Amino acid sequence: MQTDLDFRKALISCFQSAFFVLFLLGIYFVQVPWNIQRLNISESQLGIGILVFGVANFIFNQITGRVLIPKFGTKNSMIFGIIIFSASPLLLVSALDYTSFLISWIPLGIGIGLFMPSAQTQISLIELKAKRILTPLFQASFSCGALFGALISGYLISYITDPRITFALIGLFGLISSWVIYLIGLPNHLDPKDKVEKFSFPKFNIFIFGIMLMFFYASIGIIIDWSALWLTKDLMAPLYLGGLVIIFFNLGEIISRLMAERLIKYLGEIFVGGYLAILSSLILAIAITTLDLKFIIPGIFIFGFGTANFISVVIVGAVKISDQTLSITVSNLITIGFAGFIFGPAIVGFLAEYYGLTFNMYLLCSIWVLNASLLIYMIKKNKVFSN
Repeated sequence: MQTDLDFRKALISCFQSAFFVLFLLGIYFVQVPWNIQRLNISESQLGIGILVFGVANFIFNQITGRVLIPKFGTKNSMIFGIIIFSASPLLLVSALDYTSFLISWIPLGIGIGLFMPSAQTQISLIELKAKRILTPLFQASFSCGALFGALISGYLISYITDPRITFALIGLFGLISSWVIYLIGLPNHLDPKDKVEKFSFPKFNIFIFGIMLMFFYASIGIIIDWSALWLTKDLMAPLYLGGLVIIFFNLGEIISRLMAERLIKYLGEIFVGGYLAILSSLILAIAITTLDLKFIIPGIFIFGFGTANFISVVIVGAVKISDQTLSITVSNLITIGFAGFIFGPAIVGFLAEYYGLTFNMYLLCSIWVLNASLLIYMIKKNKVFSN
């Protein structure tokens, strides 16, 4: 009974910290048009900044999974990650020039690189012990954070003229989040602490699942990183509506992820992770052709609903077929997955300058059709799930 209580507390600590991470990011990315105008930088230069984040994140994902978790445990790694992450958006909006702007992406990558493998390792451990599907609820916490961040950002833009004040105040909540992890996070005797592992390439099947995550993060970055700029620049929407895509995308994700256990029970992983993602991508592509927000916003909602549980199916499937330790498997998946942040934003920025951000939205739909098709193939080939 005590172990069950410890697991429930650990879940709460993971959920609240995941909410905080995307809450802060959701507010920042709605402020992106203001920041790039302030620094007078182009879309491709912004993409290079996000690339710097991806490289830092890539390195610390591996360090966390192979060194820090075995030595210090997932709980402590999460705490350090949240503390470092909390100050990062303030650095980004305080950068005085493009060089300092690029450097400011490094602590953001380090913070996420500490937090993500640690929190997902905890979630996967509890899933295995409790024999329940919990990753969608963890992902729903991210979606809730992004949704509320986008919602409150319009208010903050209207009433706080200096974003540095905004991120200084909200960054303090990171200290509260880390304190909650310290108080109720996973106890040391339950925290997975395997031996320190040398770097080794993941097995082929894990690599392929990681590639699917890579395209997930590369493409979903179009929504999180670029949607506000797309609405205000290509579709000529006012700045206070810049968060609309993030709001409705995450609203669709939240509803889908809260229903995930039931959806998977009745429809199966292959439909929820694969076929539903393909269908919703095609609907969004049709909506974009209208270039009308009345159709695009419902299309974004459907897209968020249909693709929401892709990442959960990928992670659960990879853990099921892996013969390595949990922390190494999760670290490899997230490392390969977050590599999408290395090349994705730079490519999107380059294409945006020459073809426009609307082109990238069509590209987003195409990538999702191909990625979901690959997931369907891998599930059938490896007989990952019983259905």
